[in-house]
Amino acid sequence: MKLTYHNLDKNNWFLITWNLGNKCNYRCSYCPSMFNDGSTGWPDWNDVEQFVKTINEQLPHKDICFRISGGEPTYWKYFPDLAKLAHSYGNSFTFLSNGSRDETYFSSIGKFSTGILLSYHPEYTDPDHFIKISNAVEVPVAVNMMMMPDKFDQLVELSKYIYENSKVAIWPKMVLDKINMTNKVSEYTIAQQELIKNWPYFRNLDDTKMHRGKLMLDGKLITANELVLQGLNKHKGWTCWAGLDMLNIDYTGNVFSADCGQRPLGTIKDFTLPTTTLTCGKDLCSCLSDIYLRKENE
Repeated sequence: MKLTYHNLDKNNWFLITWNLGNKCNYRCSYCPSMFNDGSTGWPDWNDVEQFVKTINEQLPHKDICFRISGGEPTYWKYFPDLAKLAHSYGNSFTFLSNGSRDETYFSSIGKFSTGILLSYHPEYTDPDHFIKISNAVEVPVAVNMMMMPDKFDQLVELSKYIYENSKVAIWPKMVLDKINMTNKVSEYTIAQQELIKNWPYFRNLDDTKMHRGKLMLDGKLITANELVLQGLNKHKGWTCWAGLDMLNIDYTGNVFSADCGQRPLGTIKDFTLPTTTLTCGKDLCSCLSDIYLRKENE
């Protein structure tokens, strides 16, 4: 079996997912404290600046895309400087945010970004605020709608409202068990699964600089949600392009081949990029960035 990119240009796309720190102003019920209590602090700016310089020197022919997350990364004082720095190297710069900053902030940082990913957390978020943000920026905006099963119908209606009053693309995101760290998918009814599969509130936008794009499983189009719902995100023993097509930086500056933490590569101060694929050792591929990596089992 082979999982490949629909757009072959993405073979040259190198994604860097970077969890800047675990400080967040929200305390969502499905998010463990280790992801939001601020215990890790923020990285040193000089180390960040040096890493961006080094990765560009080591991958001069790659189309580098930074995808920054937290915690809530927009509360780091040097976050706009990181956006400007990546932009100065010609890198794509995207970030995942809960959207709690005002629209002026997003409008300003949007000038150095290629796309913004907003996570809609039902326990805190105001839909009208998301609409203001999307209308204030010129870059593509996508919304990850956290589809809590007990609030499913309400979230479908909110998705419709945001969709009809903004220019965003809305992706339904299934809630995984992060509290117990099992990454088990929440229980969804058959009807809910069908709606997720045939989601009506996604609109086409130019996400070529913020997303790897569609996937092909043995030559057939498939989405990440379909892989998860059908249990096709189990790749233990498969050959994976983690480290060759992406890397991950965790809260403390450690560098890995992917979000799943396989194959440590060092730290942002001192790392070595791999030259070969790896053999997956995980029972479950649970992070979307990892699911969107090419893999094969032959």
